[in-house]
Amino acid sequence: MTIPPQLAAVLTEIGSRFPELADDPVLARSLLENVTSMITDAHARYAAGDGTASIVSDRYLDPEHLATGALHAEHAQHPAGAMLAAEMLFDAYLPVFVAEVGASTTDEVLRATRALHAGVWSRFPAGAIAYTEALRQRVTTTNLDSRTQIARDLHDRVAHGVLAGLQRLDLVLLTDPPTSERTAQLEAAGRLLRTALGDVQDLAVSLHARVGDDRLDDALRRHVDDLFPGDDRLTITTTGVPGALPNWKAEETLTILLEALTNRRKHAPGSTGTVTFAWSDTTVVVTVRDDGPGFTPGTAAGGRLGQHTMRERAGVLGARLDVESAPGAGTTVRLVVPMGAL
Repeated sequence: MTIPPQLAAVLTEIGSRFPELADDPVLARSLLENVTSMITDAHARYAAGDGTASIVSDRYLDPEHLATGALHAEHAQHPAGAMLAAEMLFDAYLPVFVAEVGASTTDEVLRATRALHAGVWSRFPAGAIAYTEALRQRVTTTNLDSRTQIARDLHDRVAHGVLAGLQRLDLVLLTDPPTSERTAQLEAAGRLLRTALGDVQDLAVSLHARVGDDRLDDALRRHVDDLFPGDDRLTITTTGVPGALPNWKAEETLTILLEALTNRRKHAPGSTGTVTFAWSDTTVVVTVRDDGPGFTPGTAAGGRLGQHTMRERAGVLGARLDVESAPGAGTTVRLVVPMGAL
């Protein structure tokens, strides 16, 4: 690729300010391609008379620009550095650009200035979004790794210890039958331990839950089979065309939904439950309903549902979580998740 002398000078100046770009062949190539594309775009805008609209940050999420942002995130290049490089490009290249397009009048210079601004800044919304999504994905990956370790410890250490205690109780009851009062106490202790063992095992399975490469609704179906085997009173349906949520959003959403379903089993055992996914271009609305005993919002019963944690996770997603219930009227949990990266 032949680099015009004026552009080469600008790239040299940017490289001196950001040596990590100049020293990394991949980033250096990306910088050259981006700058060349920006200037080509600016020329096209000026020639088309499209230099009057200089507000571009709400309109450009080009997949190519998203890919560039992801590349910079992979190399830990903060968007602030790219913005400074853009300012340097704009400041150094503007006089050259004005001369290249032959702008002579005040109106033409203003149009050229706006065309170059639009050509440069149209890249950055996508880059910032891609960088943010990459960071969120790293956090999600770290969180999932931590959950896997906790699940392994729960299974290998806590559950094993509870099971060993149960076996001791059973052995005592079988080999040395105590008094009837003592037997009742030991059997009650056994029931508590079995309940605790079931809770620990369920928690371990939930912590292992992953969306992975599946669609969100398919992942939920898979984990429901693991967590609630034989539950023929729970159905999952999907309407609309399922879209692709960013992985970090899908994983957080799955966690919220499994919490809602675990609450149903704890507080509305034997109830009929439904999960409905309603997909659109902009959102996925997931509604979890049961016809159980319900509760009065704001009471201790409502607090047991873990709504606070669910709402915190929904807030991270930029989602809306609504919980509706009343004594004798069942419970409805509705989660509205935006499809975009942010």
